[in-house]
Amino acid sequence: MPPRLLPALVLYGALLAVPGCGGGDDDEGDAEQTVRDFVTATNERDSERFCGELVTQEFLEQSTGAKGDEAEDACRKQLDAITGLEVKLVRIQRTVIDGDRARVTAILKTQGATGPQLLRLKEEDGDWRLAGGTGR
Repeated sequence: MPPRLLPALVLYGALLAVPGCGGGDDDEGDAEQTVRDFVTATNERDSERFCGELVTQEFLEQSTGAKGDEAEDACRKQLDAITGLEVKLVRIQRTVIDGDRARVTAILKTQGATGPQLLRLKEEDGDWRLAGGTGR
């Protein structure tokens, strides 16, 4: 398996795709939808949505080690190569919006382990995108 993306996915809870419709009156709901979509894209290995719509450029570059346009291509190749990874969103515990940034604490089940993940999102071009995350 690709050395950089898989640990990032497991660490970040192995997330999902399709941007939430940010910029509206319900930023909290939109950010939470992005987390749900991220899980779905991960489980479906939808590299087009995951790499092209759900994550920030900074996330792509950090998780793949590639820069610029090459980062999205590297992400797609790495996500396509992952097998046996499934993520279940148990529940969203807390969402905090601070301008164009959000923090979503989600309980995720990955590789048989269940636990909270703090997911950092950033609003770009009116959509919430995953910017990173940490275990808690």
